[in-house]
Amino acid sequence: MAITFDLAKLTSRAVRSDVGTRIIRGMEQGVTKQGGGNGVVNFIGWVFNTSWSLTGFLLGKLTGYFKFSWTTFWSWFVATKQFIWNFNWNATDEQLNASIKAQWTALAGQIGGALGNAFGYIACGILPGMAIAVFNEPLGAVVLAKVGEEFLEEFLENLGALFNSALRLGTQILLTETFKNVRKFIKSNSKLVGKLFGKNAEKAVQAWGSANSKPWSFASANEEFLDKTFGSEGAWREAAEEFQEEADEACTEAGYVVANAVDTFLGSQMLGRERTPLLGHTRYVEITPNRENPDEKIVLGGSEELLKPVIIQTLATYEQFGERDLGVIYGTPAADIPERSHRPEVVLKFYQKQNKNPAKGALTDAIEMRISFRLMNKTVADFTTDAYLKVLADAIHREFATPPFKINKGKQIYTYSDFEKGYQFVLSVTDSTEAKKIIKKVLDIQQHPFKDEGFRKGSTPMETPSTVGEKVIIRGETERLPTRGKVGIVTFTNAYLNTGLRLPPINLVDLTGRKKDVVYKPSK
Repeated sequence: MAITFDLAKLTSRAVRSDVGTRIIRGMEQGVTKQGGGNGVVNFIGWVFNTSWSLTGFLLGKLTGYFKFSWTTFWSWFVATKQFIWNFNWNATDEQLNASIKAQWTALAGQIGGALGNAFGYIACGILPGMAIAVFNEPLGAVVLAKVGEEFLEEFLENLGALFNSALRLGTQILLTETFKNVRKFIKSNSKLVGKLFGKNAEKAVQAWGSANSKPWSFASANEEFLDKTFGSEGAWREAAEEFQEEADEACTEAGYVVANAVDTFLGSQMLGRERTPLLGHTRYVEITPNRENPDEKIVLGGSEELLKPVIIQTLATYEQFGERDLGVIYGTPAADIPERSHRPEVVLKFYQKQNKNPAKGALTDAIEMRISFRLMNKTVADFTTDAYLKVLADAIHREFATPPFKINKGKQIYTYSDFEKGYQFVLSVTDSTEAKKIIKKVLDIQQHPFKDEGFRKGSTPMETPSTVGEKVIIRGETERLPTRGKVGIVTFTNAYLNTGLRLPPINLVDLTGRKKDVVYKPSK
């Protein structure tokens, strides 16, 4: 197998696909074109194309930048907690609106600073580098690399800070507007509050958020609590205040450590999943070696590189030992054996369908059987016309199709060999009587006699086949491995001829009705 490389996965190719196609031209090709044009127009077009490629590169980087992280989430949570802790719950609507407006103004200033920084780098760094690249690409590439790196670092840092500020402001606006609406709803139902909790509660609700209300927040309430409990000064007050501040700071720092550790762990896990193991990922494949028998399957599992030779070996083994012609037996002098490998081959097929419906009898697996022999007195020259093919098809139909011949496939092995006439059978049947009946039927196609010296019984029978295949669990689903050495009654379905050339088989007889261009035509 030739060694191949996936060039698209190389880092240099991935970066180049983000930036765009890089074309290196000389100055005379970059500024002017043969056959007309002017340098200014071409320069403007070059700047536009380069800017578009740079924009695509930046968008790709920004898309990867704005991803969820637990560190960002914890930063947002701490900022929200601080806002709620210091929020003035007695502030008027005008004061709340003024606070939001002030924060909008600060955010606008931050946006202006980020845009100004980007404009400065583009105007005084990127564009001059692009202009230099028109006349001297190597020098322009160096300038753009240096300036672009600094620009990207500054821009992403400013953009990250801007995003965090916008997120915090959005959260504060949401909380503030929600508070204003809830307070407005409660004040509109102050009489109901008075009926439930008394006149004092009604007056407190009506005065809530008025211009002369005393500011109240969790922070101020905490200060009052410390003053009442430990006094405004003293060792105990200092200890309690330091305890609160240090506990809050330590909790915040610990949260950042935990969030960063989680982000690092998840990132390493993701990177580990993206890396391809040395022998490839673990795969499970299902092989159907015979397309005409879809119920017979072989399941293999393992690393990709280890599976490749196993799949080929499995298919080769199936082709060799799946009751096919096994070729020359070693030990017999080669000079005494006629040439067989290039002789035409006749294949007889027998099949039993799978029964999965208990109502239609005992449950059975699909079973297939093939018997093949060689036409030793024929060559491809004998098939230039259909004359002999019709004789052969009529003989097969007479012996095996009227009525369809049945075979009791079993666990005992019998062999029959007559190399000079093209026979070498390995049959798995119930007994010797069944084996001889099958062999004589095949010999009758060419009117050949049965030779007792060619008939043998296998030394040991096959292992007793299980009625139910072994069950295995593959990716959480239970699968049943195909049962080897199945037993049952198979019926003749079709026969075809392999000429030995790279041509499709010639269909001689077909009882299934699915084959095309069949030689045997029943008389009307």
